[in-house]
Amino acid sequence: MARTRMTRMARARRATTARRDATTGLFDDETFARETAATYEGARGTAAKEATTEEARALWELGWSTLDVRADAEIEYEGKTPNPPRPGASAGDRVIAVPLVRASRVYDAAAGKKVYAQEAVDAEAFARAVTAACDGSKDAKLMAMDDVGGCRAVRAKEILEASGFKRVVIVRGGANAWKSAWDSNMRRRQLPGSFSRGFDNPMFADSNVVAEEFGASSDDTVWIV
Repeated sequence: MARTRMTRMARARRATTARRDATTGLFDDETFARETAATYEGARGTAAKEATTEEARALWELGWSTLDVRADAEIEYEGKTPNPPRPGASAGDRVIAVPLVRASRVYDAAAGKKVYAQEAVDAEAFARAVTAACDGSKDAKLMAMDDVGGCRAVRAKEILEASGFKRVVIVRGGANAWKSAWDSNMRRRQLPGSFSRGFDNPMFADSNVVAEEFGASSDDTVWIV
């Protein structure tokens, strides 16, 4: 009996190792991954408009790249999206960051806070920059995200498809939802939604320490696209 249990344990370890060698080992729902691939890479894939963070995670495992269209100053302030290496990744396999709306953070005396001073959208320059970042290929598979999966991601998809890209989907909830769902190594965070280090515990009631949250930007910028 003991030998049987050990054999089963050994088999389980080998199966786990095999899955880890085949993928990053972080998203192993094979049925869901196949269904997602059929939806976004199949014959009708170009009709797909938006992917959930779960679907986008499966697409990332399949080699899709994230396209962060937030402003450089915004990324610096809010944080980058995860970009760990993948087994067998090519040199161009990376997070692509090309701002759709160029903007800088400046202090607005009337608002009493820093705001984003925006420049007009240059659609042609954006399409050229993304194409260059994809090594000149418009066959790249891109998951577009702004901060919340809003108007910038929608506009980016429109511009890129008009310029010849065939596989562009919007990540629902944008970079905020993406960072809320997955950590820097693309492992699932333990709790959905916001994440707290536990500083909301009553023992911290009289301190100035506050909870940290992922994907909970307080920015109220209205982006003009």
